Amino acid sequence: MQARCQSVVVGLVLGDGNLTPASKRKKASMLQIGYRNEFLPYLQWIQFQLRPLGVNPIRPKKGYQQHYFYTKPSVELGRLRQVFYPHGQKIVPVQIAQLLTDPLAVAVWYMDDGSLDFRRKDHCNANIATHNFSREDCGLLQAALRKNFGLDVRVHKTTIRQKCYYRLYVPSCSMSRFAGLVAPYIQPCMNYKLPLVVE
Repeated sequence: MQARCQSVVVGLVLGDGNLTPASKRKKASMLQIGYRNEFLPYLQWIQFQLRPLGVNPIRPKKGYQQHYFYTKPSVELGRLRQVFYPHGQKIVPVQIAQLLTDPLAVAVWYMDDGSLDFRRKDHCNANIATHNFSREDCGLLQAALRKNFGLDVRVHKTTIRQKCYYRLYVPSCSMSRFAGLVAPYIQPCMNYKLPLVVE
């Protein structure tokens, strides 16, 4: 798999993307990704990035204000599925620091699951929703971001509908570095997640 494709796939799998087994080829998998209609330009950009893998057309999702597409079945994606879904449920693999090495992957992940808490005078922090991952998984992501990009990222507990989840929090001391890392890849329809002047 081309390095750029793998970076995009890693970012998507950490975010909203799903790797599903291809029924006809047991060792192959497909990537499915979809977004609300207002993010169709981002979905088109993702599809373009993944063209070397082979992609199906973008289609509207019936009954929803969404569009989606699948990649073609791929043994390379099948190998990644074994890493991220060893028992059928998505996890953060112990070798994530070897996979999450490209700022592009971080940017895709942030565009998928990130949000910005921005108050013009005195506050600017980023969050990445990691609600489907355990505290241990989040610790692996925290360590990978520190090791590979020098980011001081915290794991915060949050409660939603009386259930505990975890998210990654980028404090103000790391925001300039984080913004500089992801800004070159942020797509126009996602600019609201990064309303910063990056030096």
